[in-house]
Amino acid sequence: MSEFKTNEIKKLVSEKIKEIKGDTPYSKIAAKCNITAARISDVSNNKIDCQLSTFIEIATGLRIHPRELFEIVFDFKEYYSELDK
Repeated sequence: MSEFKTNEIKKLVSEKIKEIKGDTPYSKIAAKCNITAARISDVSNNKIDCQLSTFIEIATGLRIHPRELFEIVFDFKEYYSELDK
């Protein structure tokens, strides 16, 4: 059976949030959306799973399109091919 890489993908998304965030404090991002700085920190540090609405709020706080959070370097075609073997 092929190995699922959900944790690896979650880590990459978390790293992407940190990359986009840069030096901006979580509190400044939270002030621009409807979730707490602690929640944003937990997501960006890969401490929790979250709902789609949380990603939308983080994108709102960062003033980006939500898809940018998922623009990660990961070969999904290869991954799916391995899963389908």
